[in-house]
Amino acid sequence: MAVYVPTRLMASKQRKDLKKSTAFQIYSELKAILEIERHRGYSQHLAQLVAAFDAGQISKSAYVVQVPDDRFMIYKANLSNIGLLPPRLQSRVVLLYQLLEAIVQDIKPGGFLNTPPAERSAFMEATRIIDRAKDVATEVLAEIEALYPDVA
Repeated sequence: MAVYVPTRLMASKQRKDLKKSTAFQIYSELKAILEIERHRGYSQHLAQLVAAFDAGQISKSAYVVQVPDDRFMIYKANLSNIGLLPPRLQSRVVLLYQLLEAIVQDIKPGGFLNTPPAERSAFMEATRIIDRAKDVATEVLAEIEALYPDVA
């Protein structure tokens, strides 16, 4: 008993610390992704292309962004720890990264938006996915901030 209780308490503290660390790391990566998107204006460019389609200025277009193969490194490094987070947050985090990966697959060289040049519907779909990803990212960040007010 003298060994069990301290060991159990230490394991519980380590689990709690790992949960918090995972949440903080995901939070930081998402903040960085949103900041980069704001600075580079990916969603704004796609919206401008949709507007050009709507104005009849173009009938097809290509949109390509070089994306590193080692993207979402913090998320990938924490996959085994995602299960420590509350269930709702887990599902939101996984959904978000799947949406982000879908966007990457569409805009990278050889993607849906550039091989061959795409029509309006493809750009509308990409815009919807980006908008959904931004909404989910905002929800994830808010949920982490609610769990850990000292994160922000």
